Amino acid sequence: MKFGKQLAAAFFALSTLNAVADDRGFYVGGGVTKVETDEHSLGDDDNAYKAYIGYRLNPYLAFEGAWVDLGSFEGERGDFDGHSVQAAAHFGVPVGDRLRLFASAGVHAWDADADVAGDSNDLDLTYGLGVELDVFRNVGVRLEQEVLKVGDIELDQTSASAYLLF
Repeated sequence: MKFGKQLAAAFFALSTLNAVADDRGFYVGGGVTKVETDEHSLGDDDNAYKAYIGYRLNPYLAFEGAWVDLGSFEGERGDFDGHSVQAAAHFGVPVGDRLRLFASAGVHAWDADADVAGDSNDLDLTYGLGVELDVFRNVGVRLEQEVLKVGDIELDQTSASAYLLF
């Protein structure tokens, strides 16, 4: 049988989806972030906040929207104070029953009260990596690292948050 191995692999992959089928639904979360930049014209870092809502289709794929306070920076060429609204897809890999590694990719619409970043608002890409741990059945914690392009600068955002899965 020429396609026997491929058919067996597909059957095995589909059969594992039922075992984790309850790991889906709406979720909300929020936490603190640390925003850093390599730009020499701005200060080194600032603390900020993130709130998000999403829908987990299964342990492998989720779609998420977020509002992020990008923080405030004071620099020699001007100041920066920004916010971002994000839409991203999360591609996850479960590790055991409670841990999930994920990569995210999406876009964010940002608004900055400064000319240090070039434009005062725009739409740019965002991407990142993270890990989630389900502490209880519907409550979990997340740690993630994201890169956000904001005009002429790149912001590195590290977030620690908690979420509630419905």
